[in-house]
Amino acid sequence: MTATAQTSETRTSETTPPPANGRPFRVMFVHAPDPVYSDTQTYGAIFMPVWAYTLAAHIPDDMGVEILLHDTRVQGKTNIAEADLYLFSGINQDAAFMNKVRAELKVRFPAARSMVGGPVAWSFDQAGMLEQLKDFDHVFVGDAEASIAGLISDVRDGQPMDHVLKAPGRFEIAQSKPMHRGLMDATIARYYGAVIEVSRGCPFLCEFCDIRIMDDNNRPHNKSADLIVEELDHLCEMGVSQILFACDNFIGEPRWAEMVIDKILAWKERTGHTPSLYTWLTINLHNHPELMAKMRRAGFDMLFIGIESFSKNSLLETAKVQNSATELTQVVREIQSRGFIVVGGLIFGFDSDDEDCFDITLKGLTEAALLSGDPSLLTALPGTPLYRRMKLSKRLRDVRFGLGGYKYQTNIKYLLPRRRMIDGYKHFVDVFTDGEYQYNRLKAFFDLQAEGHHVPIEGQGFGNTGLFLKMVFKNWRALLQLTQRLARFSMKPSRVYYALKGFGMAFSRRKQVPNWFGYFQFWLFAWTNAALKYLNLSDADFDIESVPEDFDIAGILPSDYGTTAAEPIPAGKIKAQLRATTAQLESVIERKKTAAAG
Repeated sequence: MTATAQTSETRTSETTPPPANGRPFRVMFVHAPDPVYSDTQTYGAIFMPVWAYTLAAHIPDDMGVEILLHDTRVQGKTNIAEADLYLFSGINQDAAFMNKVRAELKVRFPAARSMVGGPVAWSFDQAGMLEQLKDFDHVFVGDAEASIAGLISDVRDGQPMDHVLKAPGRFEIAQSKPMHRGLMDATIARYYGAVIEVSRGCPFLCEFCDIRIMDDNNRPHNKSADLIVEELDHLCEMGVSQILFACDNFIGEPRWAEMVIDKILAWKERTGHTPSLYTWLTINLHNHPELMAKMRRAGFDMLFIGIESFSKNSLLETAKVQNSATELTQVVREIQSRGFIVVGGLIFGFDSDDEDCFDITLKGLTEAALLSGDPSLLTALPGTPLYRRMKLSKRLRDVRFGLGGYKYQTNIKYLLPRRRMIDGYKHFVDVFTDGEYQYNRLKAFFDLQAEGHHVPIEGQGFGNTGLFLKMVFKNWRALLQLTQRLARFSMKPSRVYYALKGFGMAFSRRKQVPNWFGYFQFWLFAWTNAALKYLNLSDADFDIESVPEDFDIAGILPSDYGTTAAEPIPAGKIKAQLRATTAQLESVIERKKTAAAG
């Protein structure tokens, strides 16, 4: 075992001697996301697996190992080349497929070793479910940058290694190295766009979020602005123009964010490159109007923001104070009026949700002029306060974590009756995919751009129809999906009519809104995605459950919910989240008891 890793399980695996065929020791990064989940989330616009390029950069050149990457999304899973060590990473939904790929590799190359890490290992460790990864030779929990070289050395040299290994602490992202140039240069052409990890951590306190509970992750950890620009420059020199800034919250530290933007603006002036950028951040961006204008000039086209709910009660329940302290639809409009497309995260299933939550969301989407709207059902991620609360109240279900594909499967029992959840979701889909409803939101968005705050961007924007189609025609699953998309969308002639009407309206605004076609194509893309994903939903597509009829409503707030809180964040922040969640749940309990008594 390496000096930079700690054991948490003492099962020792077999040792592996160095290869005897004269070639260098070969390390293969295997990116094997669940195909159904992956296809329905990206719709053919595949981005590079940033984890592989990042970890490869921390393998010293003088180790003499050969580094390869196999991405099953574009290369399939049956022709993975021989290697001495296969490294896997993924999210919870990927566990079954990664295990399948690992098993097939074990049959073909029995002497090779396998190791899995990343979010799935951390999450399963939190849930006490690492047994689901037991067939990998090794499981690594935590940030692997500082440990990867030692781990490879130990496997190559045949050193005894424990099955479960843990990083000694968080890797300081400020010490990051440039992504592995050789691996990137050889493979980047496969992808629709690139990913640059720019920061980790978020200072906010959402009950359902697992970002805050990682060690020292309830604050921003930022990469060097100079390194970010260096990565941008290399990618643009290679012809990449769609670039995603991966982070937990880009404006977790606004001064750092502005410094990064200023460096990008100077670089753009110097080089003439015009990349289109997309990132994740929080709604408090509206407090920084000058930063918003700079971000637009830097090339930021789309922003993911966790809206979660247009009900203030549901926001208070999850302690999303940054959203509940504002008039949500108004601040979303303010952000979008600069020209940003806000991709809003939406959730149904909070304890505070009433039966009208679906209609409230439909109304909120229209009033906020949001072009997207892809809600999920509340899920309890391991280690989060929500997971602990659901476990204490015996409301956890024994299913996988997260949503994937067309099947809605969640691990908590909802207060709203199962029938109402299903009917409400179907109602949402029917209205959301309606042509007139979609057209009205597109028009509202274009009306926003006429208010005088619009900041044009250079380049065509994050959505590139030509590049997207090029990627789709390389992937038979994506091509089949495109065919299904068009067929389902066209089944109702009124949708085609409003799509054409939307094009005409957008075209008529071309002088006031230079990037008019980019907005139109995103709107149409999101709408046809909804048609592909949601139309023809049946009851069988929902593996969800509600509390029994005799459930004691007081059980939504277990008596030991507060006393069992033990996250690695300041005590004052734990108490702040508990106060918000507890007060709102007490309100729900009182309201429902009164309604039952009346």
